[in-house]
Amino acid sequence: MNTDFLYDPLGPRGRRRARRIGIAAGALAALLVVLIALRLNANGQLERKRWAILLDLETGVPQVLWQGYTATLHAAALAMVIALAAGLIAAFGRLSRHRPVRLVTGIVVEGCRGVPLLLLMLFAALGLPGLGVDLTLLQIVVLALVAYNSSVLCEIFRGGILAIDRGQTEAAEAMGLRRTIILWRVLLPQAVPAMLPVIVSQMVILLKDTSLGFIVGYTELLRSGRSLVEFYGSKYSLPIYIGVAVMYIATNFAISLLARRLTSRQRGGRRSKSPSVQDIPLIPTPVAGTAR
Repeated sequence: MNTDFLYDPLGPRGRRRARRIGIAAGALAALLVVLIALRLNANGQLERKRWAILLDLETGVPQVLWQGYTATLHAAALAMVIALAAGLIAAFGRLSRHRPVRLVTGIVVEGCRGVPLLLLMLFAALGLPGLGVDLTLLQIVVLALVAYNSSVLCEIFRGGILAIDRGQTEAAEAMGLRRTIILWRVLLPQAVPAMLPVIVSQMVILLKDTSLGFIVGYTELLRSGRSLVEFYGSKYSLPIYIGVAVMYIATNFAISLLARRLTSRQRGGRRSKSPSVQDIPLIPTPVAGTAR
């Protein structure tokens, strides 16, 4: 997306100043990292035997962390797929021309979006069984994640669709297309590339929100790390928690990288489909004096 209209491009002096500020910020960050590492080393936190526990299969730490990681991915993957579908359906409901549909969808979306995720998870774990609905721990976590994130995704989809020029809708209506076809085949494909960074950010938030599953007893990655710290003692808390953080960061980076590749491929596909100058037919113009 071209954002040059938002600000004036930097001139030669501005680029030099920005480069100097970037170098200074990088040097300051490197110095801070070195100071932290020296402080940890002075306290004995960087001893090799403390960090070897992350790779020692005999301790059971890698196995426990892997089980928690797969449980996190399982809950996050299910919630992502269902939340995307539910959010898209809710967006279509909020864009419906029928007032009752818009009203009901708006109440549900605003209600789920306005309630903290932790409260939704507690309601799924404690409130639904009182209504006769018994769910597994995985279903409780996924249901709460879907209820909250689908409402947020609904507003993302709705905002992206409404950002499309109204002329697209009017042209499709002039061709006699139904409202559903216009939303699904005309507006949504144009809105998705612009919405993709925001959608990816919400998926990253969803993945991290699976850590709230420990409230209801779901053994995800963070709960697994906490259990290991309680078992082995605070001596190994830093290596274990940093290992957990690295697994979260690596997964979120993979999601962002996949989204960037999809975006670049989609842009490349649109460029390849656009006609070149040689493909545009030339219409000869009549020479003056030859027109009848």
